[in-house]
Amino acid sequence: MEHWSKRLWRALSWKGWSQRELARRAEIDEQKVYKYLQGKVDQPRGDTMLRLADCLGVTESWLRFDVGPAVIHIPVVGRVAAGESFIPIDDNPLGSGYEEVDFSLDDADPIAIEVRGESMLPVYRPGDFLLCSRRRGIDIQHCLNRDCVVKTDQGEGFVKKLISGPDQGTYTLISYNAPAIEGVRLLWAAPIIWVKRA
Repeated sequence: MEHWSKRLWRALSWKGWSQRELARRAEIDEQKVYKYLQGKVDQPRGDTMLRLADCLGVTESWLRFDVGPAVIHIPVVGRVAAGESFIPIDDNPLGSGYEEVDFSLDDADPIAIEVRGESMLPVYRPGDFLLCSRRRGIDIQHCLNRDCVVKTDQGEGFVKKLISGPDQGTYTLISYNAPAIEGVRLLWAAPIIWVKRA
């Protein structure tokens, strides 16, 4: 397994910072940062790992164990409206943008579904992976009007937009390319929170 210091180097290079700058921003002694980057420390004490991760904008689980997504703060570098061209805020592709959008799967208990065939075009393409949150779908009411992976009380699984059904406790499953399925009872739903494109 790759030592965590390699990921620390990687995150540092993404920021374009020096070791001294990381030490200053994380408020950690520069000699300690040097030791971490050299791989001389297996596990820093206290909250050091969390402070490094927060400072670098990566998840602690990725930095420590290589688990989950690395980046949690993604710069927003422009806005676009339907039918309009993209207006860049920051001409430098490595720029900081004007704000950040948080990206985290830490509380999601994620599962993934692979898209096969073309039945969900143009929204989802063959080979896409749909990352879904089991934890955020515990209360099915919070999944309404969202694309979800669902399991019906008949044991069938679908990827559909979920809306309220005609009767209490039922749901209607909306498809992009097929008729709706009405009056379905669900065992669970997991909203789609991220799409990894093929």
